Amino acid sequence: MEKGDKVKEGQVLVRLEDQEFRAQYEQAEGAAESARAQLLQLQNGSRPQEIQQTEHNLSEARATAANDKSTLDRTKSLFDQGVMSRQALDDASAKYEASQQREHSIEQSFTLAKIGPRAEEIARAKGALMQAAGQASYAKSQLDATVIRAPITGTILDRSVEKGELLTGQFASAARRYFPWPT
Repeated sequence: MEKGDKVKEGQVLVRLEDQEFRAQYEQAEGAAESARAQLLQLQNGSRPQEIQQTEHNLSEARATAANDKSTLDRTKSLFDQGVMSRQALDDASAKYEASQQREHSIEQSFTLAKIGPRAEEIARAKGALMQAAGQASYAKSQLDATVIRAPITGTILDRSVEKGELLTGQFASAARRYFPWPT
């Protein structure tokens, strides 16, 4: 555009290099999409297959604990008869206690899988999504500021920059102050 050229409202006057702003916007959009997916995952809770798998693991742990209890009872009986050593009894006792702890742990996991995520986790994910969406909006506004459009139909009276001249994002901000127009 040259001094004296006619322009129409909304016509592009200056286009700043936007690679960095475009990359920042895409990065922010990706973060927002990731936060959106995290929130959705929490809102949906555990999949039925996850609950079923945990239930099977619990059944297996219960069966193992029952078997280890039987082994402990037999070992204790044989120890009382003097056939088994104290070490064998201690080993059987430790194995049974460990299998009980595993059963209780899986039982807790099963209960939590059925209940789903805590309300606080969902609230935190909503906050993270809002933050990411805000960052994406800001990055988009920075990207949009790389295109300067004519605020009104008219004639160019002055040309402040030449093609190829190095400008900063501050130029776009200053231009918007002088020519406030909707984006």
